[in-house]
Amino acid sequence: MKIAIKFLLVVFMIGIVSCRDTKAEEEANKAALDKIEAVENEVEEISKKIEEEADEVEDSLKELDSI
Repeated sequence: MKIAIKFLLVVFMIGIVSCRDTKAEEEANKAALDKIEAVENEVEEISKKIEEEADEVEDSLKELDSI
């Protein structure tokens, strides 16, 4: 009976230790996600600027072709 109780106690302790998320891990994950989102936003802004500049260059080329 003592062996069964000890075994169940060990299994219970392993379950508690392995299933918990620490605050530090959550904060690190949140910080990483924030950085990723910031990079995604920056990439979107740069893409928009490139598209605008490409449109301007295309318009300039059309003007030169019409001359």
